[in-house]
Amino acid sequence: MGMRSGKALKLKKAAAKRVVKKKAAPKKAAAKAVAKPAVKAKVVTRTVTVDKNAALRALAQRIVDLTVANRDEESLALYAHNVESREASNPPMIGVDALREKFKMWRSMVTDAAFLPRSVVADGHTIVIEWDGRVTLAASGRVAELNEVAVHEIENGKIVRERFYYDPAVLQQ
Repeated sequence: MGMRSGKALKLKKAAAKRVVKKKAAPKKAAAKAVAKPAVKAKVVTRTVTVDKNAALRALAQRIVDLTVANRDEESLALYAHNVESREASNPPMIGVDALREKFKMWRSMVTDAAFLPRSVVADGHTIVIEWDGRVTLAASGRVAELNEVAVHEIENGKIVRERFYYDPAVLQQ
């Protein structure tokens, strides 16, 4: 029995050493990890995209809304006081008062006008609107399809120049 208990004691001590060694190993690994040179953290930057055309698109939407609703007088607020407006091949009209007269002349030429935008592009300082229109000519009662492209140049949030491209023969009585 004494032999057995001596061997058992040696076995227990050997097992205890193995357990101690296993516990000590992670500490050494942790110590090695700490001793490694620090890795620089990667800096992540986010680019914030600023929509430079948001105000221009809002103005384009306002032009569309007022045109579709035939609200000429309200649309005058969208123009610079010295605006230059050119219809088809006609000479330019200058100023808001000239626009007011142009609107009156237009309303006397037609008894009904309905325009819908086909496409709207707003970029930089320019708004381009392609319009599909149907107008009833006052003198003859004839209904005419009027396809038009409007180009509006914008400065400081106001229309400073505009050009309208269409076939003037469509409006002949």
